[in-house]
Amino acid sequence: MSEDANLTCVKVGQEVVQMVEGPIPEPADGEIIVRTTLTTICGSDLHILDESPLNPAMVPDHMRGLPMGHEAVGVVHRIGAGVRRLAVGQRVISSCFTACGWCTQCLEGQLSACTGGGGLLFGCQSRYYRVPYADISAAPIPDELSDEQVLFATDIMSTGLGAVERGRVGFGDTVAIFGQGPVGLCATAAARARGAGLIIAVEGVPERAAMARRLGASRVVAPGEDTVQTLLQLTDGGGVDVAIEAVGVQVTLDMATRVVRRGGTVSSVGIYGGLAGITLPSGVPSFYHRNVVFTLCPVGHDRLKRLMRLVQHGAFDLMPLITHRMTLAEAPSAYELFRARESGTLKIGLIP
Repeated sequence: MSEDANLTCVKVGQEVVQMVEGPIPEPADGEIIVRTTLTTICGSDLHILDESPLNPAMVPDHMRGLPMGHEAVGVVHRIGAGVRRLAVGQRVISSCFTACGWCTQCLEGQLSACTGGGGLLFGCQSRYYRVPYADISAAPIPDELSDEQVLFATDIMSTGLGAVERGRVGFGDTVAIFGQGPVGLCATAAARARGAGLIIAVEGVPERAAMARRLGASRVVAPGEDTVQTLLQLTDGGGVDVAIEAVGVQVTLDMATRVVRRGGTVSSVGIYGGLAGITLPSGVPSFYHRNVVFTLCPVGHDRLKRLMRLVQHGAFDLMPLITHRMTLAEAPSAYELFRARESGTLKIGLIP
C-alpha cells in the first residue's frame, strides 16, 4: 500500500467489516489528522457493528462503509486552521467523544453530552484518523508514557472511572461491579483506587475473574439465580453502597438494583443498544429511594491529562488488559476473536 494511502476498517453491513483503502484525510478548521500508532476494538464497536443500522448519512463520500473505532494513540500528522494546543509531530490521544466547547452542555462541563456538533469519534481503526474540535478533544502524551499505557484513557479507563465517580464511591464503601469485561475491569480498578472497602466483582469467565482480582476485587461471584442473595449475604443483608452495571443487559441491571441498600446508588455504564427499552424492578427490593445514574464516558483535554497523570504516577496500570496483538490489516479477524470472547480475549492491540 502506498504511503499516500489510508487503510481503514469500515462497517459495510450488519456484523461485517472490511479493510478499505482511500486518501489520507485533510483537516478542516479546528481539526487534526493523526497517524495511528496503536488502536483497539471496544465493546461499543460491537454494538455499532452488530446492532445499529448502517446509516448512509454517516458514511464519508470516498468510503464504502462506516469507519470504525474510537480508541487510538498516534502522532499529529496535519493540523487545521485555528488549532492552538497541538503541533505536528506530537504524540496524542483523543477522547472517544468530541466536544465543541461552547454549547450549553460543554459550558456546564458535560462534554460527552455536547449538542454543538461533537459526538462519537469514528475512524480510529485506520492508518490516519480525523479529530474534530482538537483543542478540546485531544491532549499530548508525556514522553515517558508508552502507547500501551495511555491507550485506554481514550475511553474505557475514563468510562470505568466515570461509573465510580458518578456513583460517588467513598472510602470504605462496599461496591458490586456487574461484568468484568474491559469497562467493568476499569471500574474495579477505579473503585480500588478510590478507596472502596469490599469490592465484589460479578463475573463467570475464569480469565476475567482472575483479572478482576488482579485489579482490586476483594471477592468474585459467578452470576446465577442466587447472585442477588449471595451479595446480600456478603453485606449482612443490608446491600451494597454502590452497584455498577457494566454489561448493558436487563438481567444485570435488575440484579444491580436489587443489591443496593436504601439510599445507595446504581451507576450504569452499560450500552443497551440491542434492547428496545429497559425497566427497573418495582418489587422488594426495588429502585425506590435509590439513586440511579447512567453515564457516558467523561471526555475532554483536561480529562485526558488527568487520566494520564494517574497512569504516570502509578495509580493505574491497565496494560494487562491487552491480551492479544494483531496488525491493523487483520482487523476483520480481530473482530471475530473479540466477539467470540474466547482465548482469554480482553483487548486486542491493532498495530498499523
